[in-house]
Amino acid sequence: MAKIVILCVVLFVVVAGHKHHPKFPKNAMDYIIPMPTKVACSGDNERERGNIIEQSKCGEPKEVFEYLKVKAAHEQISPRAVWVKRCVGLCEYDNEGTCVPTETVIRHIPIRIYNAKTNKETCATYPVVEHVSCGCCALSPEECTGRREYNPPKLEYEVESV
Repeated sequence: MAKIVILCVVLFVVVAGHKHHPKFPKNAMDYIIPMPTKVACSGDNERERGNIIEQSKCGEPKEVFEYLKVKAAHEQISPRAVWVKRCVGLCEYDNEGTCVPTETVIRHIPIRIYNAKTNKETCATYPVVEHVSCGCCALSPEECTGRREYNPPKLEYEVESV
């Protein structure tokens, strides 16, 4: 009987002492995306909407965050992710067309590779495809696929000794 009482007390202390982590929502309702609120049309709203559309258009490549992949599970690389330029954005007012790269280059990112099996660290370069210029492909998605499909180069580090 004493064990049950002690177990109940410990359980009560753990539950009562648990504090909510500030980075995470307190309840499931915090995950619900709010619906648009209707407002009166005005010149300010129209200017802001026009600015948002202009900023969202396909044009110059924009910086996006990309995670670098490792060759094997026992490897860790640093940095794990980098900012690279990619073609993103809307091609037409009514979302027709796809923003695709018209020119690309290979950028070699200097990385460090830690091998957990051998407990050794080496230096290498990691090839990342970066978009130089963008354009819109107004064909159907199936016809654009060949042009917009992202095929990263085979992951081969150029290793140097440390």
